Amino acid sequence: MARAIVSALGAGVSAGSIVSFVLPLAIWPGEARLTAPLFCRAPYPDPMVVSDTFHDSEGTSVNYTLYCVSERGALTDEGFVLPFLTLFAAHIVLITAVVLVAVLWTRKPSADTPAATGAVEL
Repeated sequence: MARAIVSALGAGVSAGSIVSFVLPLAIWPGEARLTAPLFCRAPYPDPMVVSDTFHDSEGTSVNYTLYCVSERGALTDEGFVLPFLTLFAAHIVLITAVVLVAVLWTRKPSADTPAATGAVEL
């Protein structure tokens, strides 16, 4: 059991790290909106992710920011680091859980267990 947990945790951390850097930064920056219940409080319930692109002599850079907006258009800047770290942890937990379930599901009993040897215990 400990071996399965270590395997799942290793896979979860490595795959979760890759997913956490590729998904919210390159594929779907709006994923940060999923963290709105943690960061957007009344009277600013509506999440919005804004992309700011800057061009300078060194190239182009893009910053993403989570804003929480009220019904009247007032907003609060929640940044991107805390939502990103929350998603990072969520990805690791999710992938670790999936790998752990898969490892436990496909695990075969060891050869010395009664089920593997066909022995019946009375």
